[in-house]
Amino acid sequence: MQTEPPPPYRFSVNVGEGDIYAAYESDQLALQRFEQEKEEKRKDKDAKKVVVDPLVVLGIERLGGKKGSKGGDSGMSLYQADLGELRKVACVVERMVTQNIYDDISQDFKYWEDGSDEYHPLQGSLLPLWKFRPEICRNFIVSDLCCSPVFPDLFAAAYTAGDSREENAGLLCVFTLKNPASPERVYHTPCGVTSLHFHPQIGRLLAAGWSDGRVVLYDVSSTTPCALSCTTTSGKHLLPVTQVQWLETTPGEDVTFFSVSQDGRMTQWHMRDSCRLVHADVFEPHLPHTLGFEVRPDGEGIVLLGLESGAVFQCSIVCASHSLYHYPAHTSMVRGLAWNTHHPNVFLSCSLDWSIKVWLQLFTAPLVVLDVGGAVAGLAWSPYNSSVLVAITDECRAYVFDLSVRVCTPLCVQSMAQRRPLTASCVTFSPFYPIIFIGGEK
Repeated sequence: MQTEPPPPYRFSVNVGEGDIYAAYESDQLALQRFEQEKEEKRKDKDAKKVVVDPLVVLGIERLGGKKGSKGGDSGMSLYQADLGELRKVACVVERMVTQNIYDDISQDFKYWEDGSDEYHPLQGSLLPLWKFRPEICRNFIVSDLCCSPVFPDLFAAAYTAGDSREENAGLLCVFTLKNPASPERVYHTPCGVTSLHFHPQIGRLLAAGWSDGRVVLYDVSSTTPCALSCTTTSGKHLLPVTQVQWLETTPGEDVTFFSVSQDGRMTQWHMRDSCRLVHADVFEPHLPHTLGFEVRPDGEGIVLLGLESGAVFQCSIVCASHSLYHYPAHTSMVRGLAWNTHHPNVFLSCSLDWSIKVWLQLFTAPLVVLDVGGAVAGLAWSPYNSSVLVAITDECRAYVFDLSVRVCTPLCVQSMAQRRPLTASCVTFSPFYPIIFIGGEK
């Protein structure tokens, strides 16, 4: 319906009675052969049925390698059918079928406007769109989300085992908005994946942190996926990695990213010769139970560290001998930090003490304190507006604030769990579309 019609052509041919009879006889013979083959297949009851994994057919590779192999000793398994070009065709056809099934949601995503906004100018709502919940992820908790800064429709989700399972497995899934039914890539890991981050310039590179202290670098674009992992002798953390984050580099430089762990170490990683990770500790383990960090996006080397005690430290990557500022931010553990993308001197912090605080870099007292009446699980600044932020609570409620309109009252409060109580864990904005992603249980 949305394409140009093919150009029409007129043609004609003379057909005699003999041609018609010959075509009829040929059609009858073909029909008889078809019926015979169908009857033979029906009689062959002992034929074995070929069970095909739909995840493999639809283009989902499961990453792994044998223990002791080059690139990782994770003990993961690789299930991949050698389908060649058929794999790409199957992915495209699946996306077409899925978009036809969810056509009403796609229309809402593209053109939805809430008419009630005209009567309530300072109140709004969030419209639920897609729900990405494959069967293999139902017993896991989404620990982190990250949108690709290069590909508008791509995002990744990290999974850790829930309370009902032993802490011996995890998942890392790469999704696309073009196909909410199933992920594009599924990576099975021997432990939980606690954090991840896309490279800001190279869209195929994805860094991830594991609950056993390892950091892993994935190439998500290859049909034969590969990964680089650190080991105990090459800088592996002693406790779970709580966050990883890339740095922007100029062409010709080694790609580099940072990781922070609960053991108090903040480590910088360089990828050398495309086959190994080289580490250098930025901060020695003098700040234990570090739960998160955030590098200022203007490239000045300023980083924020959030601790379990509720304190926030501002440090310099260039001069890492001591902290520059100590913010007595919260009375409970820090759950999230975020620099403002438009004003690099402004940042956010949230905690279990029900509060969200807006800080100016050079002041140790907050500019704004927001109380949402529940433990805050995560927050994010809007990439389109310097005064808009979103926060989620453990009760799976989303709060949208616009500090230029109202400081204390949110513009929108939306509950994500309608039927049964669920716990939310992370939230992020899409850098291309006016949508947010929220992850949690199930």
